[in-house]
Amino acid sequence: MDSRVYIIKFDNWGFMVNLMNKIQILRKISQTLFFVRALIVTGFYLSIVGFIKRFIIGDRILATIITKIIAIVLAFIAGRVFCGWMCPFGFLFNLVYELRVKLFKLKKLPTVDEKIHNKLIYFKYVVLILVVLAYLSGVKISGYTLAYLLLALFLVLGFIYPMFFCRYVCPVGSLLSIFARFSIFKLKLDENKCVGCRLCERKCPMQIKITEKIDQMECIRCFECMSVCKKGALSFSAFTKNTKKE
Repeated sequence: MDSRVYIIKFDNWGFMVNLMNKIQILRKISQTLFFVRALIVTGFYLSIVGFIKRFIIGDRILATIITKIIAIVLAFIAGRVFCGWMCPFGFLFNLVYELRVKLFKLKKLPTVDEKIHNKLIYFKYVVLILVVLAYLSGVKISGYTLAYLLLALFLVLGFIYPMFFCRYVCPVGSLLSIFARFSIFKLKLDENKCVGCRLCERKCPMQIKITEKIDQMECIRCFECMSVCKKGALSFSAFTKNTKKE
């Protein structure tokens, strides 16, 4: 008897394509709305430094507190949903890499050398520690110039390598990934259905080796992988492990 609780599971390819297209549209709408909200709240001053400070250190603005609570609760339940659906900077970095894909008609997303990538993903935890230490030490980092220089830098890097900031630098992502490690709902691979085409990996903006081991801490729940899996080998479910080949 299958004891799994599914949020998303497909056995019919046509139905899957239709529903995944709708999910991607919903994700774009969600990202856009949260981006517009961020612009309004910040007075059109989108500062990476300010965003990190508000989320990690905190402030007394009710909207920020509520957003933080929602992000953490969602991470416990379903992983880094905030990163893939709600983060204003995730929205921007998503736009720039999709722009490159369309401009150069890429069939496979650019990747960082695997050995370098596997080490760099831990750098964001170092950034998280540094942010906390800076706060405890009374160090203040601010300024319009710095904010826009950092944004420009990471937009360029994000154009070259998808979600560069989110993968390797963002301390908000590193904080949420800790909670995501214990999330109830997880992305799962059924090895009996998987044919090893690796289309899912070519579409993953976080460069996760889905057919080898799904890193739940790095996955931002964008479901791009599920959108291209023609065998329905991927599901988003609870209380189960990856299905091994029989």
